[in-house]
Amino acid sequence: MKIVIDGFEDLVIAEEDETLRQLLVQLDKWIRENNRIIVQIKLEGRSLSELDEKVVFDRKVGEFKTLELFTANLWQWAIDSLEEIKVYLPEIAKKMEQVSLLIQQGDSKKAFSLLDRYIGLWERVNQILRTIEKIFALDYNKIFLKKNGDSYNMEELVQLLEEAKRAIGDNDFLALADILEYELAPRIREKKKLVEEIINTLKHQMN
Repeated sequence: MKIVIDGFEDLVIAEEDETLRQLLVQLDKWIRENNRIIVQIKLEGRSLSELDEKVVFDRKVGEFKTLELFTANLWQWAIDSLEEIKVYLPEIAKKMEQVSLLIQQGDSKKAFSLLDRYIGLWERVNQILRTIEKIFALDYNKIFLKKNGDSYNMEELVQLLEEAKRAIGDNDFLALADILEYELAPRIREKKKLVEEIINTLKHQMN
């Protein structure tokens, strides 16, 4: 397999019987040691979606001819991602309230279409935040406590999302509307404060 990183062919020789996932773990470690992060993966010239990744990552390296990786400066990626998340959070909270209103109005089809789209975005936001916390060895609870005098529990938001999904499974739409409007939306707005503090913390570390 030919491995190309940021337009340059790499000298890494991949073992034919190792999986694509195993190879990417090795490459990701090496790239992060150089203060960079993988932001896009192309396989056989085609960008991989999250769904593609689940399907192909456990296949053997020998099945493919070309792997292309595109990277970014680790610090800049983190700051840029957090700035984007700051914009997304109020929008996600607003859409959760809109879904709640649509449910109460009986327009479940439109409500669930909107909910599916923004829950996907919300899960992506959480994934990025966890990645940043791990890479930079941060403790979000300590950061939030220092600034606000209160603890912050990211898992609480995850649990609320799970409660919302259970309510959907149980067809308990009134409970779902309440969770979205009175539990999830306010906490998502609060999360913006945490993101602002993470940005300040990273900028301080950079200096």
